[in-house]
Amino acid sequence: MKIKNVIKKVSALGFAVILLLGVTACGSDKKTDDGDGRSITVAVAPGFFPITYADDNGNAAGYDVEVFKAIDEMLPEYKFIFEVVDKETMNVGVQTGTYQVGINSMFKTEERLETYIMPENNMGYTAVGCLYREGEEHIKSFEDIYNRQLRIHPNTPSGSIQNVIDAWTADHPDTPLEMGIVATLDNNEGMDSVRAGEYDVFFQLIPVINLWSEESKTGLALSDPLAVVPTFPIINKEETELNDKINAALAELQANGTLSRLSVDAFGYDVFELKND
Repeated sequence: MKIKNVIKKVSALGFAVILLLGVTACGSDKKTDDGDGRSITVAVAPGFFPITYADDNGNAAGYDVEVFKAIDEMLPEYKFIFEVVDKETMNVGVQTGTYQVGINSMFKTEERLETYIMPENNMGYTAVGCLYREGEEHIKSFEDIYNRQLRIHPNTPSGSIQNVIDAWTADHPDTPLEMGIVATLDNNEGMDSVRAGEYDVFFQLIPVINLWSEESKTGLALSDPLAVVPTFPIINKEETELNDKINAALAELQANGTLSRLSVDAFGYDVFELKND
């Protein structure tokens, strides 16, 4: 009789433990399911106003951040958490999986595609322009540079500028542009050489030029946007499903005009109207 009582007590205890574990497990799953979704850390490299920067409170801000906030609203299964880090930390962190995504007006290159996933659809465009001597005829197009036989300051071989020049020349063999190559680019030297008349134009990304002080650009004028380079996030290579969902969201945000609206808010113009078809 006593043995039966013990067995009953042990059985009851075991059932209670199992029930408790079951409730705990259900509670844990419920917390995950009813929360804000899986947390995705988006690394934001600052110092590139108005595309990616830290606001006065140290929070991530800029066009790329607003794009990912819009994507976040479309993907309830994820919760994007933005973390401001320097660019090298972002690059390494996305590669190792510390961060799942990195944003900083990134261009798609073969080197990056070996390290990260980059969606098919781009999140924006960065305008390319050139500085020329103040007082000279305004530059509105690559044709202006070709027709006036303006001398172009050299640029680095792997940068976006070289890609833009190569693409123009390939598409317009009758009006090719020639640009020399340098191992490293010194922006101050480039501007000085144009002021001195050694070269006539110095190409750079317009958002980069806009970061320079007016004093440093004394004696120089900025051209119209001459081309645009598509920009993308970088995504950890293990995050294929996340990449697919970001890619689909970007397509929808471009189709419904959200990206154009965010572009006008950030830059004062729609970069999607500048793109080369």
